[in-house]
Order: sequence, then C-alpha cells, then structure tokens
Amino acid sequence: MLNAAVGVTSLCSAHRPGSGDILVNIGICGTGNISLQKGTPVLCSKIVDISTGKSCYPDMLFRHPFIEGTVLTSPVPVTDKTGKQFEGKGIIVSDMEAYGIFHAGSVFYQPHQMFFIKIVSDYETGEQVSSCQASSLVAGNAATIAEWIKTIHDELSAKQQFFFSDEETALLKKASEYMKLTVSMQYQLNQLMKFYKLQYGDFAGKLAKFIDENLKNPCGSKTEGKKRFDELRKRFV
Repeated sequence: MLNAAVGVTSLCSAHRPGSGDILVNIGICGTGNISLQKGTPVLCSKIVDISTGKSCYPDMLFRHPFIEGTVLTSPVPVTDKTGKQFEGKGIIVSDMEAYGIFHAGSVFYQPHQMFFIKIVSDYETGEQVSSCQASSLVAGNAATIAEWIKTIHDELSAKQQFFFSDEETALLKKASEYMKLTVSMQYQLNQLMKFYKLQYGDFAGKLAKFIDENLKNPCGSKTEGKKRFDELRKRFV
C-alpha cells in the first residue's frame, strides 16, 4: 500500500493533473464470494483500510457496465486464515493497494476523478496467482474498461477546456508563481476557484484585487507563500 501511495505521489508531482484528468487503478483481487466468477470486474464505490477500519468513497457519478462493491485493502493477502474482521453488505473483495492510492490521489484529484476496478482472481484460500494469470485476467477486460474510461476522460476534458477564461488562467498562474505554491497547493487553488466560479461566476476581478493588494512582489519564502495562500482561501471560501 505504501509503495502504491509513493508511486502516485511521485507521478502526480512530476506531471500535475488537471480537472480533466483521471486516476484509474486496475488490478486483481480476492473475494470470499464464490458466486463471482474469476475475471469479473468490480468497480469499487467504497475502500476500507483493513488495518485501521478507515473508509473512503470514490464518487459514482458516471454510468458504468460493472458490478459495484467494496474493496478491503490489507498489507498482506487476505485469506480465510488471516481473517478480514469486516462485516458489510454487498459485494466485498480484497487487495493490497487501493486505499493507499486513494489517499495519495486525493491530494491531486477529486473523488469523481478516481476509479478503482478490481478483477476477481482468487477466492481468498491462499492460492497463488501468477503474473501471467493476472495479466490474462486484466487483458480479458481491457477493451471494456478502456472504452468506458475514454468516454469519461473525453467528458471531463471537454468541461475543463471551457471552464477558466484566459484572464482567469493567467491570474491563477501568476498567483501560484508569486506564492511559490507546491504542486498539491496549486491543485487546491484551482479547485477552490473552480467551486467559487460555480457558485458566484467570474472571479478575475476579485483575484486581481487580491494580487494587487497582497502580492505586489513574489513571496520571499514558501512559508510566506503559505501564509498568503491561507489569506486567499479565506477571501474565496
């Protein structure tokens, strides 16, 4: 789980995602539900960290052709011997990375931009799944998943293309640079202004005024930049 979280953070820090991008985690899973055939894809609407009991919830805003279920993320493979110590309704599967990916991805993405598709590979009896078997299970679902993902990506990209005006984009860029924002803080700024615009409309004038009053020159340090960013958030919340 930790390696998965580090990988997501590293990738998103190097290639900053926008509101039109999506994060997709596709992998194999176990399940105690023998009525699910091996190779069945499950779209996860709930993710539970089996070690802490904490849960998170990707938003299910788009139509899809999959079974929905809950995925339990464990640091070790879940078997009938390890015990899940989890009681829940509906389809339940288990993996070793979904919670870490969601937790790291939530810094860069909104819940409706993250998708977790788990493909049944075993029945949690301790059986070994080879890399060839895993690849075959994923390949068997690749076309369906790819077609669905492309539709969502195209829809989100189309919305993003017309969301911020050129003036708003330029002001956001200037504010980010002057406040020395990190990648995750730049994302937070964009999301803040997106929600503000959805509620109140154009924000260019208000943001320009904030820059004129508080950012006449670039911040001298990241600490100062964080302070200015906190002030900006208070203005627009």
